[in-house]
Amino acid sequence: MEDVYRKLQKHLDNAPVGYPETKSGVEIRLLKHLFSEEEARIALNLSILPETAEKILKRFAKNEISLNELEKKLGKMCEKGSILGVKRRSKGNKMTYQKVPLAIGMFEFQVDRVTRDLAEDFFAYEEEAFAEEFIRKNTKQMRTIPLNVRIDPEFHVGQYDNIRGIIKNSPGPFAVMNCVCRQAKDAMEEPCKQTDIRRTCLMLEHSANFAMDRGVGEEVTREEILKLMTRAKKEGMVLQPENNQNPTFICCCCGCCCGVLTAVKKFDKPAEILHTNFTSEIIAEKCDGCEDCSNICQMDAIFPVNSHKEINIDQCIGCGLCISVCKQRAINLIKKDKEIIPPKGKGDMYKKILFEKYGLLGSIKFAAKAALGKKV
Repeated sequence: MEDVYRKLQKHLDNAPVGYPETKSGVEIRLLKHLFSEEEARIALNLSILPETAEKILKRFAKNEISLNELEKKLGKMCEKGSILGVKRRSKGNKMTYQKVPLAIGMFEFQVDRVTRDLAEDFFAYEEEAFAEEFIRKNTKQMRTIPLNVRIDPEFHVGQYDNIRGIIKNSPGPFAVMNCVCRQAKDAMEEPCKQTDIRRTCLMLEHSANFAMDRGVGEEVTREEILKLMTRAKKEGMVLQPENNQNPTFICCCCGCCCGVLTAVKKFDKPAEILHTNFTSEIIAEKCDGCEDCSNICQMDAIFPVNSHKEINIDQCIGCGLCISVCKQRAINLIKKDKEIIPPKGKGDMYKKILFEKYGLLGSIKFAAKAALGKKV
């Protein structure tokens, strides 16, 4: 008989961002951190789409579990961060529950309580299988954008690449929370080499409300969140917002802790993998060969050539950190020839990821099952 955790692994792997099997079995160890056997069996009845407990109950055998008991267990699983539970107006303001990917999802929900064992298993799984799953798709869950740096004036900069504009136009609220990646590295006694700051995850609108409701987010003002981003830039952190035109979270990332950046640095051409519309360019005759830009670069994309520095465009992700520290004003941020326009919203982003994973026919089957109220 197939183990319940293996069944859950396969169920999670069917999602747009999957959960692949490994030779070592580390993915099963991770699930055991997050689900008891009973919770794993319950999770097998959850969909990637939000559903009420009444709807989920129909997938259980008659008299297997009562509605009241199911709601209590689902609530506990939400508290543990193994599933997502949210009240939705579209469902009559009832609580809805759904399965979530490992990232962005279950791992991030472990903020402020991540253990060493979980952290070690997460990064081991990332190394063996999840990094490729997380970043191999054409459409990613996050993108890289610059903050308040000099951009060649001949290029039009889309609103989605203007992070200050996004925040200024957001109705709020705003919140800040700890970075689970740095907390995980702290738990492993491998503290961040770039910064001592831990509250570097910036949340907007419904994501801010969600973080505050869970007790992990601290409400801040619009001005405070802008100052936090400026401080992050000075500390040498890369801005990675949610990959859509109206992001509700912005991660401030480093090359030693961030699961995304550490994963993508293992590949030959990170610039072709991450979503970015810019790259840096050094003006050789202005460059004095100092180490400021190469020291702050989180992608190790800057190297010496004779008496000046050069940019490896295969590794540069256009974050603009190098420009912020160049005293000689020898670096420009230039727009790439082909602009990547992000999806309009989160739902559109996941639809694109799903289409890229399953193709047209698979996406139609997925939509048909969802329309019929079946588990997907």
